[in-house]
Amino acid sequence: MGKQINFYMDEETEVKFIDFVISTGGKVLFEGDNDKPIYLTSLPKDEWDQLYLYKGEFGELTLRLISDNKYYIDSINSPVIEFSRTYKREIGKNKEISRGRIWVEMKFWNEQEELEEKTKELEKWYGTLNRWIKKNVDRVDEIINGHKYITYVSPSLKELMSKGYKFM
Repeated sequence: MGKQINFYMDEETEVKFIDFVISTGGKVLFEGDNDKPIYLTSLPKDEWDQLYLYKGEFGELTLRLISDNKYYIDSINSPVIEFSRTYKREIGKNKEISRGRIWVEMKFWNEQEELEEKTKELEKWYGTLNRWIKKNVDRVDEIINGHKYITYVSPSLKELMSKGYKFM
């Protein structure tokens, strides 16, 4: 089972987060419409795509062919942390902000069908990124269908709630 932290991060905080990732020696990978994932040095503008946070010292990426020379990162088998960005949109009268997250899977089944653990350094790095979010984004306890969920919300996005935006 993976580890994750959910958040609603504004773009300014996302930029600071990515700067922090890079300052720790991490790289940011983006699939998009590219044949293979590419390395980024900054966030793509207005992209509602998933990014991957990676350090080569944690091991090789596992790429899977999905169609005519298009490869994607197998995040279950690769030593990566998924970074899903917060997304704000308006559809008619509906104003929504979709939750972002960082997520990592620490175990996977290898080709010999043996359960394998990823490196402890990846888990430590995930912990470092998790702590950065907790330190730099306000904690909010949500009650959804009677269940308590902990999430983190940038102050500027909290303000949008008063303007009719709903967190999704």
